[in-house]
Amino acid sequence: MTRAAAPAEFILLAGFLGSGKTTLLRDWLALPEAADTAVIVNEAGQIDIDGAIIAESGPLPLAMLSNGCVCCSLTNDLVFTVQSLLESREKAGLPPYRRIILECSGLSRPGPILRSLGPLAPLGLRVRAIATCDALQAEARAAHFDEFAAQIAAADVVVVTKLDQAEGGAAAELAAAINPLAALVSEPDPAARTLAAFTTPPGAAMAAPGTTAPHPRIGVHLVQFNEAASWEDRLDWMENLAAFAGERLLRMKGFLHPVEDDSAALLVQVVGTLFSPLSRMPRTVRTPEALVVITRDLSARDLWSMAPDAPVRISRYASGARHAVSTG
Repeated sequence: MTRAAAPAEFILLAGFLGSGKTTLLRDWLALPEAADTAVIVNEAGQIDIDGAIIAESGPLPLAMLSNGCVCCSLTNDLVFTVQSLLESREKAGLPPYRRIILECSGLSRPGPILRSLGPLAPLGLRVRAIATCDALQAEARAAHFDEFAAQIAAADVVVVTKLDQAEGGAAAELAAAINPLAALVSEPDPAARTLAAFTTPPGAAMAAPGTTAPHPRIGVHLVQFNEAASWEDRLDWMENLAAFAGERLLRMKGFLHPVEDDSAALLVQVVGTLFSPLSRMPRTVRTPEALVVITRDLSARDLWSMAPDAPVRISRYASGARHAVSTG
């Protein structure tokens, strides 16, 4: 398999049980913009219900992972499935897919799934996550299921669904409170919503803080390093955070400025404890050095206590006023 056979992007489609993932995907596959798309369905049970529904969209490359959640036990299965799709396409003499979409089980956490894609790194896939947020049940799901918050926090784009059954304002505010970094799609028209879901670029890395009430278990924190912090201090702090928080670390995104080169910023992307390689921003793009950290059941003070002597300032981010708890 050659690099040229790789699709432009890999889209992870997440969302809690019954939140409308399959409907959104089926509507997308009916659009002309969805040409040259391959689909992998991860069903939570042994019966391929979602796969059968999606197949109604017409002939398309469709693969099935039937063991339930795509997680550590299915790492090899997912990589093998992607490779098989690409090889079959190449053997048929067809151009590369434009995209591969993995529809996850409603109980899946995006972090382990993205981590499992590591062996595919040489293909140069652009990976992004889309999460559906049920306008009817979002608040109840957030109150009782950690998976809901993990899915929303990992998303580059959050799509509010079930707008024919409930007003979307509360769900949109909840999604913004959990993940202010994501682009939010809350479009009543199903066709417009579907198109926007799969074509909206990822949200800005440092969006302005919102004024919505924070989720009681989700903390959105702004992390800024002091001038005295070295490059090693920055890297050590991020590594310590991943070890300290574990599954309680839902997302981290932002920019670091290499100490020896103030004109170039590096984009930091973390989902769960999976660190994507740092990518250099164009020199023409001016960005402040800061990280937005989204956690579950961890306050800004908890993060500071992890390394109280570190040259870092941690503030509450998702509120109209930022309240610093400490400085190193």
